[in-house]
Amino acid sequence: MYIKNTTNNVIKLIEELEIKEDLNKLKFLIYIFGLLNNNQINEDNEANPNLIDRDIKIFTLDIVGLSYNACTILLEYFVMLYNSLTNAKNAYIDNTNVIGVIYDKDDKTLISKFESLDFNEKLDVFSEIIIRYDNETYFKDKITILTFDSKSSGFNIAKIIQEYKN
Repeated sequence: MYIKNTTNNVIKLIEELEIKEDLNKLKFLIYIFGLLNNNQINEDNEANPNLIDRDIKIFTLDIVGLSYNACTILLEYFVMLYNSLTNAKNAYIDNTNVIGVIYDKDDKTLISKFESLDFNEKLDVFSEIIIRYDNETYFKDKITILTFDSKSSGFNIAKIIQEYKN
């Protein structure tokens, strides 16, 4: 684990994710970045936080200095990768939602564990995954990754996420 001072729930989730096959890891990325793309990573776990009258903390990639559409671009790449790994062209993005990804029982269990985390724990999961993804240690096989930007490393982004959390 790269992220320190986190909960056992986060550690267990990352350890469980670590032993999954690359396709399962990719589906997890698609799921959590889909949530991120729809502002669903927020302190109240609201499905549609933009309709709430009061201010709540919503995590987006522009908070870490990436462009407002970085999440959509990453999601499009993940969907393309999913389609190539499954030899299917079933997955696509429709109005910021990913359609056509088939989640099996193991995927749903992992997703359920992620959903049960609180806001700060979810930010820890994102931090850990971003570091691993950027360092090319997230996947077991050599998979070409789309970089975040030319100036920020996964560690820099994770540091900003950790600061945002507090």
